[in-house]
Amino acid sequence: MEFLIIVGAMLMAINPALLEYQNLMTSAKATYIVIGVAAALYVLMYVFRAIALSVMAKRAGKKKLVWCAFVPFASSYLMGELAGDGRLGSLKIKKIGVFFMIAEILYFASMLSYYLPLLYGYASSMIVIAESDTGLFQQVSQEMPLWMYNMNRVGQVLEIIFSLIYTVVAVLLYIFFFRKYAPVSYIWMTVICVILPVVTPFILFAFRNRKPIDFDSYMRARAEAIRARQQQYGNPYGPYGGPYNGPYNNGPYNGPYGGPANGPYGGPYNNGPSYGAQNVQPPREPEDPFGEFSNGSSSGQDPFGEYGSENKKDDEEKKS
Repeated sequence: MEFLIIVGAMLMAINPALLEYQNLMTSAKATYIVIGVAAALYVLMYVFRAIALSVMAKRAGKKKLVWCAFVPFASSYLMGELAGDGRLGSLKIKKIGVFFMIAEILYFASMLSYYLPLLYGYASSMIVIAESDTGLFQQVSQEMPLWMYNMNRVGQVLEIIFSLIYTVVAVLLYIFFFRKYAPVSYIWMTVICVILPVVTPFILFAFRNRKPIDFDSYMRARAEAIRARQQQYGNPYGPYGGPYNGPYNNGPYNGPYGGPANGPYGGPYNNGPSYGAQNVQPPREPEDPFGEFSNGSSSGQDPFGEYGSENKKDDEEKKS
């Protein structure tokens, strides 16, 4: 299937009929180049995929299925067997490899019915570029058999349908598979393999020597390790207290604005458990920050009284 995926990607970037129209090379030559490059890349991916899955099958104790790694479509079934039964929420899915293999075959058949007439049309110069008042457009010659033209049209619709089915099943398979071989990054691995299926063989090759694990047991062990680290500090929420008790709430004054009644910022809102607590202390009158410069008079007196003493005496004499 990767072969047709590469062919489709190259045809989107290079239109053989357009190259012939521009007198760069014949449409047939461009088509053969596309097929040759796609075949070479597919062989490379086939080798990496076969080696990876065969090694994984041996390490997983499935030696009877090693041959599946070297057979197209059967290798997809082998991936499902390596992934095992998976659970998605409360839904348990068995034999995901069978569903993936069937979806892949249907998707491949729809792609073949679409691209085969297209490649034949380019190679035989039955698809040409024509020019009109609105610009260039691709035109199918009348020499192309009607059944092949209809095959292309039907294949285009079927490809859209089966690609959606294949994508859904592939997501499930990759989730179950990478939960065993890459539990920490299985989401990213799934996204990459679904969006870029041509890189999947190389990812499998990189993971070929990994030992499969039980994902549920791994998650339980990880949760236990987190709880053990939290209990190490004597607090279920870790070394910094509860979810609302950050590093400023565990000190001697419970942060810059709170604290006990005898703290530097103590008060009715900084010590009690709530605003209506009965043990709340009344607020203390703040000290005069400039007391050392005052003349010892109370804070209620006029700070500039010493400059207005004569005027006050005159006012008292007038009143008397």
